[in-house]
Amino acid sequence: MNCQVKRHLFYLVYATLCLLVAGLLIGNGLQPLLYPAEKSVRETRYHMNIDDLRKQAFNSSTDLLPLMQELLDYSGTIAVTLRKSDIESASSDLARYTSRYHDLQNLIIRLDMNESEIARFSQDAGQQKDMLSQFVTTSESLQSLEKLEIQYQNEGNPESVTKVRLQGKALKNRIQTLQNQYADITDSLSSRGKTLGVNTEPVMQSRVEFDKLTGMVAERQNERDRYTRFADTGSPFVSFLAVPNNVTFQDKVDVYGFIAGSQGRSFPVVITLDNEPFLEVIPNEIGEFRSTVQIHNISAGEHILTARWGIVVSDPSHLVVKPLEATLGLQVLPVKGMSAVNLTGTLTARDPVPDVPVSILVQDKVCDTVMTNAAGTYLVTVPLSEGRYDVFTRFDDPSYPLLQSESQHYIVESDGTRITSVTSSKAGPIPPWILVLPGILLFTIPIWYLWRKGIVQRSVSQVEDSSKLKDVREQWVGGSAVDGMIDSDSIPAAEYPSGPEELPRKIYLEMLSFLSSHQVFEISPVMTPREIARALPEEVCKARFTRFIGWYERIRYGGCQDVRCTEGLIKAADAVRKSCQEMRDEA
Repeated sequence: MNCQVKRHLFYLVYATLCLLVAGLLIGNGLQPLLYPAEKSVRETRYHMNIDDLRKQAFNSSTDLLPLMQELLDYSGTIAVTLRKSDIESASSDLARYTSRYHDLQNLIIRLDMNESEIARFSQDAGQQKDMLSQFVTTSESLQSLEKLEIQYQNEGNPESVTKVRLQGKALKNRIQTLQNQYADITDSLSSRGKTLGVNTEPVMQSRVEFDKLTGMVAERQNERDRYTRFADTGSPFVSFLAVPNNVTFQDKVDVYGFIAGSQGRSFPVVITLDNEPFLEVIPNEIGEFRSTVQIHNISAGEHILTARWGIVVSDPSHLVVKPLEATLGLQVLPVKGMSAVNLTGTLTARDPVPDVPVSILVQDKVCDTVMTNAAGTYLVTVPLSEGRYDVFTRFDDPSYPLLQSESQHYIVESDGTRITSVTSSKAGPIPPWILVLPGILLFTIPIWYLWRKGIVQRSVSQVEDSSKLKDVREQWVGGSAVDGMIDSDSIPAAEYPSGPEELPRKIYLEMLSFLSSHQVFEISPVMTPREIARALPEEVCKARFTRFIGWYERIRYGGCQDVRCTEGLIKAADAVRKSCQEMRDEA
């Protein structure tokens, strides 16, 4: 089959496909509904309103079932991690549970399924979400109670230990109440889930895990009750703990504790910093209070935190705040048509620093103070009269745990009506490495260059080395067949310590002449050294000639002017000459 026939067949197939596609498009255009609305749709358990179902472009069960199953799976995971006291992982899983629950809610709204069985399943899932959140919070409270108990035991404070142990009763009662409510929710979820076709084993497993957790809490509290049987429960008491104890700028400190007893009326818990009111917290129904403090305008150093509830004050908790290094940036921009400049920059300490004061200095005098915004940046306009000014900014407020920071300096010149010049100048002392590094480079680069050329390796005995080189050269040249090419006597040793510039080339040409006269082939001067080495018949002679070429290229092309390079070249040439001569004598 020739090319012309193949081409015609290709055109025929292509035209047929085009006609087929065009026919399909025309058919769809005349009757676009492949599945008309009049087609019978079977009612399913997922949706009771068939008219609304026809409006959807997707199968609702395909999108809903994975979300429903995911929610049930998360409930089992959260319960297991809480029983193992892994509150951080449980909180992370709860956040994902909440996100998927909202996805389910949105999908139900889009499908207009608010009166369906799936909507009721979603309502149960919402109640489960709230109860899982309470389980996580109660687990945090139990963990806080144990930390307080351990702290007071380590401090040798039996009275405070007893008061803290009494708080465990309220937590035990709370978690038992949660477990009873959770059992009802799991029964409802399991029943609806089986009807809808999802696997309900994870949610039932979560119920088992929470039963175990409740039993563990009850057992632990029963041990505490043996020590608090005759304790005074009426006198007011407040426990308090702040963690972590060593922090720096923008770190967060968790403060929590419990109140017990009565004081006639309810009081909020006031957290004090160095005996000054700092934060106010309202206890919950079981007497627990909890909050988070971010280290911001707290000076560096050691501080004392306490919790005050009415007339009682907790034991102190020590807090050590370490200062953090800060960096202050600055840009100076002239204001068009005015004798003023805009100063803007960012204060950073690991992250941008918000809500701190930055001082504006002109000629080393503070002319203004501006606060950084939420992004850590500041902006201020500074008017200037005629003259030349040194403008910069500085942060040095000791009420913040930040080290002092100063921006780059700018020299601003004004003629009284407008800014004529803005130039930067170096701020503060120059770092030592900026001075040392150029000196090192200026010293090492010439040394490296001289060493590369072989100059710095010469010793005081250059004349002796040159004389030795001359003796070796004369010995080698004296026995060559072309000793007229190199007149070693005409080159004073004192004037030539490393060999004249033309000597390597003369030695190389003489070597070619020697090899040409002692070998069975003719060596042309235009042949490369590598070609000559490959052409030599004897391995020993070939190896020594290759070594000779290495010295030759090091001098000729590498720029080596050291006396040892020329000496090595002459010795290598002599070795080639001797080996080739011996091979010829044996032959």
